[in-house]
Amino acid sequence: MLKQELEELFGSMSKVVREKLKPVMDNLLERAQEHDEHSHKDREYYDEERELIMKEVHKVKYLNDQWYIMNGKKNN
Repeated sequence: MLKQELEELFGSMSKVVREKLKPVMDNLLERAQEHDEHSHKDREYYDEERELIMKEVHKVKYLNDQWYIMNGKKNN
């Protein structure tokens, strides 16, 4: 579930950002897959893990947004 959400989010990002942040995104997807597989075992631990994953995802989204802003200024 979380992995699928992240795949969709990362897929919607610019190609340049995806290429540059591929190792980070791959790591987050791997963590999300582990979360999805084991979240039913220890709900509290995996809720915390989801929060940590999402903090990193927000950083990636921020970088993607900044790329769009910088690219937009170059085109004007």
